Amino acid sequence: MAYRFRTGDQALVREINLSIILNTLREAAPLSRAQLAARTGLNKTTVSSLVRELIDRQFVREIGYGRSGGGRPAMMLELNPQAGYIIGVEIGVDFILVILTDFTAHVLWRWQEEINPDQPPETILDRAINATHTAIDHYETHVSPDGDSPLLGIGVGIPGLIDTDSGMVIFAPNLGWRDVPAREKFTATFDVPIFVDNDANASAMGEHYFGAARQVNDFVYLAAGVGLGGGIVLNGQLYRGISGYAGEIGHMTIIPDGELCKCGNRGCWETLVSQTAVIRRVRRAIESGKHSLVSQLVNDDLRRISISLIAQAAKAGDEVARQALEETGEYLGIGIANLINSFDPELVVFGGVLSFASEFLLPAIEATIKQRARVRPQDLPQVKVSAHGFDACVMGCVALVLYDILREPRQAS
Repeated sequence: MAYRFRTGDQALVREINLSIILNTLREAAPLSRAQLAARTGLNKTTVSSLVRELIDRQFVREIGYGRSGGGRPAMMLELNPQAGYIIGVEIGVDFILVILTDFTAHVLWRWQEEINPDQPPETILDRAINATHTAIDHYETHVSPDGDSPLLGIGVGIPGLIDTDSGMVIFAPNLGWRDVPAREKFTATFDVPIFVDNDANASAMGEHYFGAARQVNDFVYLAAGVGLGGGIVLNGQLYRGISGYAGEIGHMTIIPDGELCKCGNRGCWETLVSQTAVIRRVRRAIESGKHSLVSQLVNDDLRRISISLIAQAAKAGDEVARQALEETGEYLGIGIANLINSFDPELVVFGGVLSFASEFLLPAIEATIKQRARVRPQDLPQVKVSAHGFDACVMGCVALVLYDILREPRQAS
């Protein structure tokens, strides 16, 4: 079949140019109109017209005069924080996390509650929706009681295979969900754009927009927690694959006859590098008779072992904790080397609960990458810890909404 080139009229060209202006301000504000013209390649008359429209639509505001590179002072521009507010929702394996932000992703309110993953999906979604209502009530009561700023959208991150077109959770093994219509539940309650995506994909967008991967167009994000998820960004865009499920890197087979994974296969990468794997290594070492500070920290109740306690013990010099983290770092490095060999990224961002023990994981990760990645040493990507830590996914959910608005600002007005 012959390829059909995309065509467009003047309205489409203007929409694209509006998007360019907004994204340039997102990345580099404050900027003057002249600086916008220089950065974007658009002529000054076009920039002035575009900026006027964006100010009228309240997406951009003038913030006073400043130096713009020599000459007389110029009026500086930035994204308008009061253009509207955005809600990010993360449904984790055992928690719900909700944040409320302004248009520049400044967090105005945060809520977290524990959940029982054995509850039905409908119950957990209802609790997430109730928390979202609480976010809206907070905004309308405490932030903008006059109601000047609209709710621009809601982003939802869930660990699993997501059909992003329909917002259906196809399979979330660590939650035990199959074919759950998550977006349908939200759209039945909220009359705003709803975006449902895999938690690691959302996290990758958050790091790209306002985190460790700002202005990096080719990178891999890893979320290591109860499971292991990944978000792959190529040429500045999330890589989703033909079916939309790319990034399920935690289910790469590393050891064919290894531990049974919740997905049903054996030896998946996440069975070797998740928080469950780290805890299992420590527990087995203690049960084999090795002395560890971890035993004292949990009063010999090994069911209470957590990553934070293992990290605490490792900082105190505990050999069992350090060996468990080092072995986990080696397996992380093996998988990351595979990703480097496949995608040749500029950067690898490491997030999730395990990132809180990064000082013990990163040396083993980096040593293994140097040994196994088939690139020149000077071309090895840097490995950075997530800028947002535990909030990486909800910040990414905000980024999903912002991405849609900045891509088509006229549609969002």
